[in-house]
Amino acid sequence: MEQAMTPSEMANALGLPALKDRKWQIFKTSATKGTGLDEAMERLVETLKSRQ
Repeated sequence: MEQAMTPSEMANALGLPALKDRKWQIFKTSATKGTGLDEAMERLVETLKSRQ
């Protein structure tokens, strides 16, 4: 969407740069189109598996 925030704007709006002890990543997704969701979920699974 043209009016959507950039990943950097979103991170700043959520205060993510202040989270020094956490890993975070922003994915461009669309719930209505279903785009980007697989990549985001795969990353989440990989992150959780690496914690075991």
